[in-house]
Amino acid sequence: MTDTPLTQESRDRAAAPAMWSRQGPYLLDWASFGVLVDDLADQVRADGFVPDAVLALARGGLTPAGHLTCALDVPVTHVVRVRRTADDSRYATKNPPVIDSATPLPLGAGRRVLVVDDIVGTGETAAVVLGHLAAAGVAADDVRFAAVVRNHQSSYVPEYCAAVIDDWIVFPWETARESTADCRPFPAALRVRT
Repeated sequence: MTDTPLTQESRDRAAAPAMWSRQGPYLLDWASFGVLVDDLADQVRADGFVPDAVLALARGGLTPAGHLTCALDVPVTHVVRVRRTADDSRYATKNPPVIDSATPLPLGAGRRVLVVDDIVGTGETAAVVLGHLAAAGVAADDVRFAAVVRNHQSSYVPEYCAAVIDDWIVFPWETARESTADCRPFPAALRVRT
């Protein structure tokens, strides 16, 4: 008897029960989103981290990064696209993260960077972004990550995180393209209190 190698889809399905409860996605409305991003700003301030630049991870990190840039009065915002999912469907297959950028970041040694994303799932994106920033000359000690939400099974915990979730989440900017009929309201109990 021979073992059949697992396909990526098989591995994703096998890992999915641990990553997502699949009891129904959460719907994060604009008001709750604002509260969570304000929580992130409060965490950054309380930590005493004063970034020289915000690095938004497109697409999901664009909206929270814009909010944090204003709330923290950061003079510079940069954007880098990181491709990770096969498509935008719920529980989509994950691919290794790829930075989609033809130009180097205009950052370097001594620059303090706040990286912002909507969600941390596994932490693989963070590792790739840290490598990208290191290649630009930014020291790891000068980088902090902020995520609106983090998956409860993630081995990577960003420095700043506003909520921990156990299922898929539909962000407010996604409601035009995704059905929300089966979504649960986002419970305040998922907020991370600092």
